[in-house]
Amino acid sequence: MVEVECPSCTKTVDLGSDSKGTYECPYCHEDFEYESNIKNHLKNNQSQFGYMMHGVKKVTKPFAGYYRLGVLRDYNEEEKEQFTEEKTSFLEYVLLPILFIFLIPSILSSIVMKLIQRWTYKLGGHPSKMLTEVDHLYIHPDGRVIVPLNDLAPFRFNIEKKMRIETHYYNGKWSSVSILKGRKCYFSLGDLPRIETYEPLWPASDREEIYQFLRRFNLKESEKRTSHSPN
Repeated sequence: MVEVECPSCTKTVDLGSDSKGTYECPYCHEDFEYESNIKNHLKNNQSQFGYMMHGVKKVTKPFAGYYRLGVLRDYNEEEKEQFTEEKTSFLEYVLLPILFIFLIPSILSSIVMKLIQRWTYKLGGHPSKMLTEVDHLYIHPDGRVIVPLNDLAPFRFNIEKKMRIETHYYNGKWSSVSILKGRKCYFSLGDLPRIETYEPLWPASDREEIYQFLRRFNLKESEKRTSHSPN
């Protein structure tokens, strides 16, 4: 006997077997995907050994009852130090100040723009697309969404029928998935930072798991394709 929790109504369902497949909940009659305990066990082991996992996972904290989509674990402090460690050299000490001088105008412009966007959001405005570019977020089965915005208060909204799911492809490669309403972007979920010259780090199977979760809200879907042509 295998018992799992239905992702739609959160009731316990007896599957009767440990086989991967699509099952119908006898309570809410919604279909859901199930992976065998073997695969789940492998996922847990990979997470413990530090591999970055993506997909969908129900959480108990910080938002009980919500599902985390995207990157399923945060970096710890040691990993942050490992990823941000920089090798200093004489060339860096010489070249960086020179480059900084030439980049001052664009740097200042970027700083001012970011400050304006942050203050607009703090004053109650809709967050800019730059602020809502995230590698994970939280969605409740009833449509409530929490988008973490680093040191700002999380952006909260409810999924509505007028919204749509948009997939962004850059140079033919998957870049992100977003929820939009009109021209407003409510979140853009994908790799951070958006280094769009590389292959996506998220496996196709993990991305599909995210799409299956989003499709339960029966939103329209669209695609956006952009490209960069070298000079």
